[in-house]
Amino acid sequence: MSWPEIKAANSKLREVGGGPITETWGEFCQTVQRTADAPPYHLAILLNRIEQYRGARQRREIAILDHGCGNGLTLLYLAARGYTNIYGVDVGGDLGMQNRITTEILHHPSPRFTIDDGKTIALPDGCIDIVFSQQVLEHVDDAAIDSYFGEERRVLKATGWAIHQIPHRLTPYDSHTRAWLIHYFPKPLHRALGRMIGAPIPDHLHLRWPWFHRRALKRHIGSCQDLTLERLKAVRNPSYYDGSVRLRRLISMMIAVPVAGLIAGALLRHFVMLETLSIRSGRAA
Repeated sequence: MSWPEIKAANSKLREVGGGPITETWGEFCQTVQRTADAPPYHLAILLNRIEQYRGARQRREIAILDHGCGNGLTLLYLAARGYTNIYGVDVGGDLGMQNRITTEILHHPSPRFTIDDGKTIALPDGCIDIVFSQQVLEHVDDAAIDSYFGEERRVLKATGWAIHQIPHRLTPYDSHTRAWLIHYFPKPLHRALGRMIGAPIPDHLHLRWPWFHRRALKRHIGSCQDLTLERLKAVRNPSYYDGSVRLRRLISMMIAVPVAGLIAGALLRHFVMLETLSIRSGRAA
């Protein structure tokens, strides 16, 4: 069972419209449950860390926020796995189907998916156990980036966790423009080169250096543990990778080599998407 099949099951949910949703939700849950022993590789670290965090508690007790949820598919996947205490926020989009599931299927008294202004989260202080984002921070502009992290800290419980997947400028290939290396140059030249080669830089793309994000997480939330190498070691068959699958498999092979793989992994982790775990401290640094 692959992520594309889960996406296809989600598309059927979206096609329901205003009709009955219970049966289609059941089919989606069955599709998700077939991945229980081998979850989609891009969710593996998130799932492992949520399990680690919850300990002996029931899955439904863990409040989880997707900060930049898009169509909410990751949250629906988690709900189908028993993590039903979900919240999603984004700056736009149609979240009607997702909210039908949270109210009609998960029986929450009010919708759990909301549209916000990109700077504030309409949730009370200290109500979230785990907040996460997947390839969202490169779309947050300079005017909102501090608010983004600050709001995460505010809604997290005293020792809550923040987990982020972050594309950055040090990766040689940018999947948004499908261009190599041009984002290494200063922004004006980066944009000029993009137009020259037919890969214009979208206004909503704000790639930053990885150390910017690590410092911001430490400043706002309290820590920053780099999980990138853990992800690289775990991925063996990147079948739906958005880029060169052949290159991604080569990276997996390189870091699996005894001894030399340690050196390769320590180097290569700086040039792929960053994955972080931050634990909220008593006060911001």
